[in-house]
Order: sequence, then C-alpha cells, then structure tokens
Amino acid sequence: MEKQYTCRFDIDYRNGDVEIKLNGEGQDIYFKFMIAFVSIPSFFYVLLQLWNGKTNKTEIDGFGFAVIYYLTVEEKSLCIERLTFDENGQPIFYNYKFDFERFTKAVDKGFSGYLQEQRNEGILPLKVDEHTHPLSKQVIKEYEEFSTIINEGKLNPISILELEAAEGNILLDDSHASFFLNSEKEGMQFIIKSDYKRVYKLGMFVICYRGEGIEETVVQTIFEDMVDAVNCVELLVQSLENGYGKDTLGI
Repeated sequence: MEKQYTCRFDIDYRNGDVEIKLNGEGQDIYFKFMIAFVSIPSFFYVLLQLWNGKTNKTEIDGFGFAVIYYLTVEEKSLCIERLTFDENGQPIFYNYKFDFERFTKAVDKGFSGYLQEQRNEGILPLKVDEHTHPLSKQVIKEYEEFSTIINEGKLNPISILELEAAEGNILLDDSHASFFLNSEKEGMQFIIKSDYKRVYKLGMFVICYRGEGIEETVVQTIFEDMVDAVNCVELLVQSLENGYGKDTLGI
C-alpha cells in the first residue's frame, strides 16, 4: 500500500484558498496556498521545471501563508522540505521523499478528478468565465498542458553536472514570463522572467525589454523579489513616457 499514491485537491471558493493533500510511500504532505487561480498554475509550472530538467532545485512560497516548500530532484526521487514556524517564531522543518514520477502523476490524477467532481456538481463549465476564478479557462488550460507533458513525455531530471554547466546563462529561451508592461510612446514592451533558479546565484527575476528594431535585451539588474522587479519596470516605463530613460537602458 505504501507504493500507492493519491492526491486530493480542495478549493474554498469564498476566498480562493487551495489545499492539496498527497499520500505516498507511507507519507502525507499538505500544500496550502492562497489565491488559487495563481497558485495552482504556479504549482504545475514548478513541477514541470523539475520534470523537464530545467533545474533540479526550486522553492514554492506559501502565497500568503508562513510556509515554504523546498523541492529537490535527486535522480528519480523528489525530496521536499517544508518549513513553517511555531508560535514562538522558531523554524520547524518537515522532510519527505517521493518517487517523482508517481508524485507528479498523482497530482495530475487528483486535479483531473477534482474537475470531474465540479462538472458533476454543475460548477463547471462556468456560467461566466472570470479570470480570478480558481477554475477559470486559463487555469484549466495550463493544467491540460501540464497533464499532456507528463503523460506523453518521459521524466527528464537534470544532473548536478548539467546544472553546473548551465550556470551563467541568464535565461532559458522558454523561461516563464510573468509580467508585461508597454511603453506606448516608445513602442517597447517590458517583461519580467523567472527561471525558478538563482541567476548567477543572486536572484530569480530579471527584466527584459524589446521593441521595433530592438532584440530582446536583459536589463543588467537581478531581483530577489518579484515586487521589486515590478516596481523597477513601472519606473522605467514612466521614465520613457516622460521623455527620458533611454540612457538607463543604453539605447
């Protein structure tokens, strides 16, 4: 029975919280996130980065909860460290080790089953599709892409040697773009990208810009915090709209 993996999703539609319960190898792990329409696709995305060998180590913050999950792939095993704090603010660590393929396919089956339950209850399809709904069309679309990849492709974990060889590359071509902002005056688009790995061991978020006659270029500032990166983009765009800022970008 220890080899049987099961996964259960539970979403509170009132506030958007989501809880994911997974059992396998005699272990139970609980993921709790806020803002389901953001956290569910992010959870799929992180697993795919590990599945496709984009990285062998990443983390998931708690989307508002004081819980952090550190995920590491060692050969075909997924090691998870769950960090939370007691009432006195002291850290508490919980460690788990799963068969990565069984874990990922259990997540796939768990969400598929949850969608079917919502169809049976008449919640799906949504009468009016709202972007912020936990089961919006975009959330389901990103789940379907996740499901297709893990069911049609083989697990391809990255080795430590491959990861070290890849260090120094600022971005992968298909790295996740998570924020866009346009400068209408200059016809330029700014993008924040993340590889869910430390870029040059400094941070995880970088800003790129592109425009007519301008190839995609990385701003040589690396951010640890997404909010800081967004604030920087907004300042850059505002500068361009006010008629200055090109010198900062070197154009």
